[in-house]
Amino acid sequence: MIRITWKYLALLAILLLAGCAAKNANQGLDPSQLSKTGLVFASLSTGAEGGDAPIATFSFSQGGFVNSRQEQIAGLNLKPSELEGDFGRLIAVELPVGPNSLTYWSLTHGVTQYSSAKPVPEIKFIVEPGKALYLGNLHVHVEMAKNVLGQPVINNLLPEIRDRSERDVALFKSRYPLVGDANILLKQPFLGEWSQDNLLISR
Repeated sequence: MIRITWKYLALLAILLLAGCAAKNANQGLDPSQLSKTGLVFASLSTGAEGGDAPIATFSFSQGGFVNSRQEQIAGLNLKPSELEGDFGRLIAVELPVGPNSLTYWSLTHGVTQYSSAKPVPEIKFIVEPGKALYLGNLHVHVEMAKNVLGQPVINNLLPEIRDRSERDVALFKSRYPLVGDANILLKQPFLGEWSQDNLLISR
């Protein structure tokens, strides 16, 4: 069951104020020069589009958080989707070597934020020096409805991590040409619905 949780809204506000949004790595990055960091890449998406499209947020235990969409003009509209078949974008962030994890997700629609009613299990992974680890397609299925005023509202949500490696790896390689196949790791740490009912967080 999904509900609005002010705890997560407050946490996200703190992260925003602290400037913890992770930025995409420089596209000219040479993985051979990375001894204390590695890359993690994924596509972030939702199943809904529109002028006030929902934006999904995913947080790392180390490295801040990432959003599925970016604003074209602040407060007005979003940049076009980069992903074929979904609404979102590809991210590739540089993270410190060692254990890390995805810790929570949320979805913002207008001024309302939604997240899991219960804590979700961490999805753990290891960042390796000079390697690029593919986490998968971090996707939030969105079921839209209309309220009594005819305005679009979110009726239900389901976060899922999917394998879209054929699409995502090709897009990643087009942007990071110095990262060769030998440095791309496709051992996704988890696939499936990301909920408190699914505790199988390693593969």
